[in-house]
Amino acid sequence: MTGPYALVLRFQGEPVLPTPVQVHAAFLALVKRGDPALATALHSPRLGLRPFTLALVGNPTTGRLGLRLSVLDPEVFRRFWDRWNARGGLPLVLGRKRLRPTAADETGPWAGRSDWATLARGKGDTLVKLAWCTPTVFRQGDVDLPLPVPKLVFGGLLDRWNRFSPLPLSLEAPRLERVVGLAFHRLRSRIFRDGRSAIPGFVGVSEYRILRSATLDEQRAVQVLAEFARFAGVGRKTTHGMGLVRLSP
Repeated sequence: MTGPYALVLRFQGEPVLPTPVQVHAAFLALVKRGDPALATALHSPRLGLRPFTLALVGNPTTGRLGLRLSVLDPEVFRRFWDRWNARGGLPLVLGRKRLRPTAADETGPWAGRSDWATLARGKGDTLVKLAWCTPTVFRQGDVDLPLPVPKLVFGGLLDRWNRFSPLPLSLEAPRLERVVGLAFHRLRSRIFRDGRSAIPGFVGVSEYRILRSATLDEQRAVQVLAEFARFAGVGRKTTHGMGLVRLSP
């Protein structure tokens, strides 16, 4: 059974300093060159939860740009990967600058793949530690909340998991406040500028304890969601570079 994927697409060209909005648009244009129908589907407002995330890794001002792509839908990934391989990579066009593809890292700290069955097994820990690597924020009504509240962190992950995984989890969203507690955090505020607005976010680490009131199925489900976070992203604008998170030792 296949599952989510993450890889880093490598490009080289003139030094650039693109905004997240420009990177997002450039990626969709890249996909369109290989598969116009797929690009249209990924951009459709009717799609709801997006099956992919994007984030820049490394320093693009050196002329070497790394675009971290994660995909939750195996069919979407297959279509993209087939086109990428068939053409030996696809160029990334940022304004007047055209960056040529040089590699696609399938392993490394930001890459990897799994299958739903492996992820769904979870682990035996009752303490989960997450590292927030790019600014993260949650939309609450008309305001942005830059805090890793358990029900927002794991509630969003639960929505994504049950949308894309064929193995639904035995966890009800209202129970999250009762079975997961924020045990520790070391966070700092960081503004995310997407090229259109400045969004207040946070980076750092936070630890969550699964409480004794959790059933074994609920305990496992929280652990599964924590593992899933590295593919799914958390919070707002994960297709523009926000909410990049992974388990921390």
